[in-house]
Amino acid sequence: MNPKWLKALAYGFVGYRILTVEFQPGGSAALALVLLLVFISVSQWRSNYLTARPFLFWVTAVAEVAFCVYLFHRYGGFLSIYLFSALMDTTSAFRHHRRVLPSLAAVGLFFAVYYRFFPSQEAFTLSLAIADLVLLLFFAGFLLFLQEEKSRKVVAQELYDQLRKSEDRLKDAIGALEQYSSTIEELTLLRERARISRELHDSVGHALSTLSLQLRAIQTIVEKDAPKAKSMLDELGQFAHNALENVRRAVRELRPIEFEAFEGIFAIEELARNFSKLTGIDTRLLLSQNRYPMNSDQSLQLYQIVKESLSNSMRHGKARHITIALQFLEDRIYSQIKDDGEGCAQIVFGMGLKGIRERTMSLGGEMRAFSTPGKGFELVVELPKRPSMPASKVE
Repeated sequence: MNPKWLKALAYGFVGYRILTVEFQPGGSAALALVLLLVFISVSQWRSNYLTARPFLFWVTAVAEVAFCVYLFHRYGGFLSIYLFSALMDTTSAFRHHRRVLPSLAAVGLFFAVYYRFFPSQEAFTLSLAIADLVLLLFFAGFLLFLQEEKSRKVVAQELYDQLRKSEDRLKDAIGALEQYSSTIEELTLLRERARISRELHDSVGHALSTLSLQLRAIQTIVEKDAPKAKSMLDELGQFAHNALENVRRAVRELRPIEFEAFEGIFAIEELARNFSKLTGIDTRLLLSQNRYPMNSDQSLQLYQIVKESLSNSMRHGKARHITIALQFLEDRIYSQIKDDGEGCAQIVFGMGLKGIRERTMSLGGEMRAFSTPGKGFELVVELPKRPSMPASKVE
């Protein structure tokens, strides 16, 4: 029950007691209304002063107890009803087990004031005193229960607000980390490409320059000193072989290590298995019964497409399940990567999707993307069938 309704009920009991007496013959209706108005006003003023002006709160509380002495002496009835409003407000000013103190203090103050100003009056009969004591204890316990419930709700709300703020901060931190990770990945890729480009430039440029100079020298001395020219050709052949090995090594560094260990479909199977193990996302690879080997470019590009799609599903879609389906049709390879993530209303082609589209177009294929908010993301890539070629030879 709302505490305001409880106070209104107490006002009603007090008002009923005052009005029934004063509206009797010889009573004063005006006095009844004034007393009731003063009683309610003092109680309401005290409630307003609870947090704003604590000193006035306690002054009005004592004033109300004194006023209750007068009302009880004039109209009789149950002491508990008169003191209920004061008990209710003063109880709210204390915490936990100390809330029992206002009840005892209010009762003690009541008796002290009553016997000070009305020492000759017989205040209570035994039965009335027992009834008042029971009611006071009941009210004190009930008010304690209400305040404890209110405190628990306040604490729960504060914890909930803190949890939401922490969740928002965590989401912001995750977003910042993802952005940072993406930036670092791009920078690392650019640096690696620059390094390999420099290495290719240095090795190939040096090799071609050396070959050009050596060939001119051989042309000059071949007629004069054939044995020496032959020796130079042998050395030049070994030099060209070493240069070719350097180029092959640099090109191999552009291919993922995992792809080197597991070619073609096996590489994609291993990729899906490791991704599921590392992220906890249920990742399944479905293959058609009819299969044929892909050439080197198709294997590498499809591997990179699947890898980027898995990364997008984890980072942007927050997916829990991902399905990779590969169908080897008569004239094309049909691949579908579908997740159950958050989805989106409008697909934005960032670096990841642009990279997938460029890889697909480089093989003469087509790419399509579909998404609906709350229903995940679907990527379809179709590559034309190409004759199979050795995957790791660089001639």
